[in-house]
Amino acid sequence: MRPSRSPRSAVSRHLAALVAVLVMAAVGTAAVWAAASSWQRSLGVGEEGAARPLVVTSITIIADLARQVGGDRIRVHSLLGPGQDPHTYQPTPRDALTVSLADLVLINGHGLDYWAERLVPDTVRSRRLIRLAEGVDGPLLPWPGSDRGTDPHLWMDPTLVAGYVGQIQEALARLDPGGEEVFRRNAASLVDRLQRLDAWIEGQMTLVPPERRKLVTTHDAYRYFGRRYGVEVLDTVWGISTEEEPSAHRLAQLFLNLRQHGVPAFVETTINPQIMEEIAAQAGVAIGGKLYADALGPPGSGAETYEGMMRHNVRVIVDALQEAARSPAR
Repeated sequence: MRPSRSPRSAVSRHLAALVAVLVMAAVGTAAVWAAASSWQRSLGVGEEGAARPLVVTSITIIADLARQVGGDRIRVHSLLGPGQDPHTYQPTPRDALTVSLADLVLINGHGLDYWAERLVPDTVRSRRLIRLAEGVDGPLLPWPGSDRGTDPHLWMDPTLVAGYVGQIQEALARLDPGGEEVFRRNAASLVDRLQRLDAWIEGQMTLVPPERRKLVTTHDAYRYFGRRYGVEVLDTVWGISTEEEPSAHRLAQLFLNLRQHGVPAFVETTINPQIMEEIAAQAGVAIGGKLYADALGPPGSGAETYEGMMRHNVRVIVDALQEAARSPAR
């Protein structure tokens, strides 16, 4: 027979368990606090130079534009890094902390990165958050299948990116009036480079016969590019967003288009290339190369800036379409 346990020993056990729970909670809280403090230091919060405004962006493309306009008068942090897909991204507690520390939050808008907008408290959203794509003048393209939606991939047209730059300049000048002239000069220089980039792309695309200027990509991110430079976006695996899996009907249509037109297919850095590679192989066409769509490339890739990304994409597209024109698929 087991010896009976006294009420006092039971109470002691309960107290010990409670103390253990409290200790574990305290340790966990301390660990979380330490991690948060470490992250704040990595952003420059509380250190020398922290007087510079912290600008947080949703995607790397906007981060690059902000850095070029703001120079060393601001700190910039992108919530997403190279190769991350903004359509499917799920924000983390660290993202929420980062946004809470931001002086300015720059997102694209038009549904691309609503997850980032939700991190900004309602009480400060009107003065701290800017949806850059929604502030661009000019005719925008619709979101296919939607009466109200807008294609958010405006950055595929450098002339529209100039509208982003102007808004960034104005926002930084409000944040740091002492840097207004610096921001103005930097923005003017960037817009000038965008104009030269636009002219270069136009010249490069003339190297491809007009009837061969057809683009098949992993997702529908290149229609602004196509409109600007006379390129038909023939088909894609995914639509504007990559959130939903493509239907069997869509993939069958993609196969038929590749077979009929004999153009190369392009994969993207933020999306698994397997579906496109399998359909291209079945259709007997080549993979033309890897493009950057929703994120810049890592350091050393040559696509770590917006201009570098666009130049990389154009070179890959032109080379592949020229090769396909010389050796049309049967």
